[in-house]
Amino acid sequence: MSTFFQLDDQRLHILETAVASSIPLEVLQLGFDFYRREKVLTVQVMDGTSVYGTVRDAAICAVTLDCDEFGFSTCTCPGKGYCKHMAAVFYAYYAYAGKSPDEVHNRMLYGSDPMLAGEAAQAPQAPASKGAASKSGLEAEPLLWLADMEAKHGEVWRQCRHSLHPLQPVLTAIKAVSKNWDEGLRRLHWMLGIIFAVELSERAYSHTDSYSRYYYEMAFARMTEPWISQYQELAGELKPETMTALERTAVAQLLKLFHEREMDREQQLHRWESLYFALLGQLVHDRSWSAEEKEWLERKLASESKTGHASFFAPMALAFLAFAENRDDDAIGLLGRTVFNRTALLACDCALERLEERDWEKLSGWIGYLYGGLSIERKSKAFGPFLSMCRLADLQQPDNPDWQRYLVSFLPYSYSALTEHWLDRKQYEKWADLQLLFGIEPDEMDVQLVREIGKAAPQVLYPLYHQAIDGAIRSRNRQGYRQAVKLMKRLEKLYKAEKQGDRWNRYVDGIVRKHGRLRALQEELWRGKIIT
Repeated sequence: MSTFFQLDDQRLHILETAVASSIPLEVLQLGFDFYRREKVLTVQVMDGTSVYGTVRDAAICAVTLDCDEFGFSTCTCPGKGYCKHMAAVFYAYYAYAGKSPDEVHNRMLYGSDPMLAGEAAQAPQAPASKGAASKSGLEAEPLLWLADMEAKHGEVWRQCRHSLHPLQPVLTAIKAVSKNWDEGLRRLHWMLGIIFAVELSERAYSHTDSYSRYYYEMAFARMTEPWISQYQELAGELKPETMTALERTAVAQLLKLFHEREMDREQQLHRWESLYFALLGQLVHDRSWSAEEKEWLERKLASESKTGHASFFAPMALAFLAFAENRDDDAIGLLGRTVFNRTALLACDCALERLEERDWEKLSGWIGYLYGGLSIERKSKAFGPFLSMCRLADLQQPDNPDWQRYLVSFLPYSYSALTEHWLDRKQYEKWADLQLLFGIEPDEMDVQLVREIGKAAPQVLYPLYHQAIDGAIRSRNRQGYRQAVKLMKRLEKLYKAEKQGDRWNRYVDGIVRKHGRLRALQEELWRGKIIT
């Protein structure tokens, strides 16, 4: 990125205020996501009054942010009004100017005025209270938070006939309630608010007609994606060891919400267990919470076993806790009691963590579990992650043949992954054997790839060309013969580059003798100067 000027503090404040008041919150979230994914290509300030930028989307979008008259700001994308590309350029400028995009984004999320936030940062802070003595109203009553949200916004889901946009003001209103609270309580109130909004989206989704459900599922999930990402980020910031009594009460309310929800229900819009694990993943570091949660889950599992109810959530959650305690065999055993497709992604997460730790013994257990399930359920969402982990494991532990054995065992479904893997490992002979097995011809491969292999290991290309030439000749028509000659000319270059002219001549003589009765082929060989 390059720049001629930077905005002065006053203009930057004006721009931030205009962006916060003009661009809808969900659009800001999308723009922030674009910035974090490095979609902004350039940022430039001209005349000290306007920010110019380019953003990579389906096409390159050019953005102008006018600081003096924000209403004159433009973007070349097809959308109307203020868009995510404008927001992305705004955040990218903050990063370039040496300021924190995360900080300004959080100010907008929590509804605080930018100038007041700056003044508050400079003002002396009073010592934080560990109890509820300094709190008043709703801040001091976490047990009432959910009831307050339900009373004010519980029926808004009925307005979500075609989209979830009516829920965005609900989130904004919930943020406003806690914007001046202590950071810890504000974070938990916002987490509960997101869960509440996600539950409202579930209510709206459950009332869609079956014919339109697929469309609604895609549209609704796309709308809630930034909310869930924010929830997971907030959950990752929780520190049980420093929580106040009020914060622990708020966490207990969050857990209670998951406990009371029917987590095993089919036809849900979201993976509620992942929301639960985002919270539980922080709480496992607190022994008392971990023990209480384990006890509750074991009672739930025992109760379900007595009634014959087939559950996946309770054993899945217990497996999560067992994994956190390094009892991987117990975790795998618990997941074995569930439907594989419902819990396979958790197994992938566990396997990936063991892979990052390079704990090969425990990783082998998880990969073996996934292999057994995928052998029956190849359409599982875990198939792609499984192949990727096997490839990574083979790169990091090349002396273990099991990783490649797993990849090979899933052919033909693993063809692409195995092809890329053997190229990465520079195992060209295995790569060539795979192409021969599937009848892939040189003409069907990337030209640059064939050129690179021709330099690195030309001998592995010989059988591929031989097979393709034989196949073209077997077509028994003029077009096939011309294709054979075309391939032979490429093969000739490979032989002669390796100074194997005699071998090339023997190969040509063999073709001529074998197909001496095919006059049309002989003519094409003569025209192509393969024979004289």
